[in-house]
Amino acid sequence: MIRLSNIHYQYPDSNGARALKGIDLVVNKGEYLLLCGGSGSGKSTLGYLLNGLIPHFFGGALEGRVSILGRNTANLTVGDLFPTVGLVFQNTDAQLFNSTVENEIAFSLESLGRPAPEIQKEIRRTAEAVGIVHLLDRSPTALSGGEKRLVAIASVLCVAPPILVLDEPLAHLDRQGSERVRKILCSLHRQGTTVVVIEQRVEAILSDATRCVVMDRGRCLFDGLPRAAGPVLLDQHLLPRYPAGPDFEAAEPLMEPLLRLQNIRYEIDHHPILHDVSLQVRPGEILAVVGSNGSGKTTLIRHFNGLLRPQGGEVIYMGKKIGRAGPSRMAGRIGISFQNPNDQFFKNSVADELKIGLRLSPEGAEERFRELCALFHLDELLDRSPYRLSEGQKKRVSVASILAMGPKLLVLDEPTVGQDGRFLEALAGCLLSLRETGVIIVVVTHDLEFALATASRWVVVHGGRVVGTGTPRELAREDVIHMGVLRPMGGVPGEVWSGTGGPENRGH
Repeated sequence: MIRLSNIHYQYPDSNGARALKGIDLVVNKGEYLLLCGGSGSGKSTLGYLLNGLIPHFFGGALEGRVSILGRNTANLTVGDLFPTVGLVFQNTDAQLFNSTVENEIAFSLESLGRPAPEIQKEIRRTAEAVGIVHLLDRSPTALSGGEKRLVAIASVLCVAPPILVLDEPLAHLDRQGSERVRKILCSLHRQGTTVVVIEQRVEAILSDATRCVVMDRGRCLFDGLPRAAGPVLLDQHLLPRYPAGPDFEAAEPLMEPLLRLQNIRYEIDHHPILHDVSLQVRPGEILAVVGSNGSGKTTLIRHFNGLLRPQGGEVIYMGKKIGRAGPSRMAGRIGISFQNPNDQFFKNSVADELKIGLRLSPEGAEERFRELCALFHLDELLDRSPYRLSEGQKKRVSVASILAMGPKLLVLDEPTVGQDGRFLEALAGCLLSLRETGVIIVVVTHDLEFALATASRWVVVHGGRVVGTGTPRELAREDVIHMGVLRPMGGVPGEVWSGTGGPENRGH
């Protein structure tokens, strides 16, 4: 089905650096391949080869031969490959452009000239399979990151291509969404579809795949059975080992909140997103905001610094209502790293992105610049455009650029998406260290293991409401676990919560 022969590739304007170096890979019909590796190892680049985006869209210098069903992709267009190779992008915003979810799914089928009755039937079937029937009349731009992910997957699944390539399909998904996608992929594999999954959440896919390929710096490091990949995955830190988490039993000090939200209400296109939400962010804590896709988490935190203004209720910072103060006035106090890092870039180099934030807090700027580059592994990326990085690299730049501003409150929206285990370990340690220096941190995440390793208090959002708050052990006694928002693992309530695996693979 797929044959890559001695592939070398470099992107335009990459200063001669090759993203792929001597890749030889054969994928047979009906295989389920897990492709993993560190951030920037070349995984997504390899995926772009399979549907002709490289070289026909991205350009650059490609050496070697890429064959799909025996045909050289150099002689085919992306349109020629569309019915054969379905690709779900890592960045869903680059894939969704129609006015409604229904039109998004229909577009793929219309492109193939399918008759209208068949299109309507397939839209319904696919939407039911992916669990997005209730979103069909919504605009993709108004959806959460996880909901967008499901829509992007549906827009490719509806075509039923014989080769399906998914780049980070579990990113931004809650536990229910992840399990639904896993079941769909396993079912397609059983029916004979060749499935290639590029994923950082290795454990979630490892037991489903029939083969595992590990990449490192553009080369193939391991190619074999998933059960034999363990030592390589551990050695490459693709399975993170976190430091011991905060003391969940210690009572939080009764201090005046830095930030307080009172009875916040917000809706989009007459669709309620937040219902009278009240929340406090207190000094000396790392707060995790968790919950299912579409629950309102991102909408909630965008009220913190005036990116969104409540349609009811109040936001109070250090005892004062922020009123009409916008993000420009609040930026040096409350910094938010967006879920999609592309939304916060506006400079032509990584170095310039960092230096903008440093101007807001110029004292010791040079030293902090060096520290941020070392912490987020940015030294080799400083001259590159942030838009031309891998999604994992973009996320690192976005978090570093916000931290450069020296905010009193640091808000990270899904900081673990697209990151390898080595960076997750470093980020967890960084957040715990920042807490010691007085920085207050809010992390919005579906990665419950990361939340467990870092956060001293959790807030659970469900259906636009706060349905639980406290330590993980306290929440284990609440009804939130019955909503499918959280799930105790190992039969011990409150011991470990995860969407993938148990504590035996972690450093807890």
